[in-house]
Amino acid sequence: MPKLLLSVHNVKSGYRNHPILLGVDFDVSLGELVVLLGANGSGKSTCLNTISGFVSLSAGSIMLDGSEIGHLAPHVVFRTGVVQVSQKRDLFPDLTVEDNLRLGGRNRGREFIEDSLAQVYNYFPRLAERKRQRTRMLSGGEQQMVAIGRALVSRPKLLLLDEPSGGLSPQFVNEIAAIFRRLKVDGVTMLMVEQDINLALAVADRFIILRSGTIHEDTTIKGSTDTKEEIVRKIYL
Repeated sequence: MPKLLLSVHNVKSGYRNHPILLGVDFDVSLGELVVLLGANGSGKSTCLNTISGFVSLSAGSIMLDGSEIGHLAPHVVFRTGVVQVSQKRDLFPDLTVEDNLRLGGRNRGREFIEDSLAQVYNYFPRLAERKRQRTRMLSGGEQQMVAIGRALVSRPKLLLLDEPSGGLSPQFVNEIAAIFRRLKVDGVTMLMVEQDINLALAVADRFIILRSGTIHEDTTIKGSTDTKEEIVRKIYL
């Protein structure tokens, strides 16, 4: 049986006096890719932000590799190996592609960073071709590659991805899907929020449907008999 990496138990969180997550429970095993699905406002992004420490936990626990991380500051959560790629990508537009990538390995040794860069360029040959360009000159799809690549430079235990297909052309969505498949083969553990059902079902091992801050369904892709249309109905109806 695969080893558990992340365990989220009875998690409640939100913003000031506005609770969003109302008691969420799920696990993510080592090497697994789990997708969080749900309508807008269901708590998907809040779930990622709570795990990464950007939203305070009001109840419950978040365990990473057997250690509690639920009440740690974001920079401390990062040091435990949890790295998030946000919807905004948070790139530095006037830095080059490679300079942005190197930021993912800050406080690491030169050899660590160079080895990680080589691996990222292997995943994203297009970035190797553009490594001296300023990031603001790249297309949206290429910038998403930089954001994912920067996260990978740190060699995360757990990679959190918030709508990686957002605003991308079908071509780039297909390229990103191929990268996720490669990352799975290489054992990278991922928890992803995604609105593109086709992408989610193409790459995920499991999908979790959130509804109004609680889990409505937690199903393996192989074990599900639902059609895509039935899954969409569960999300929005």
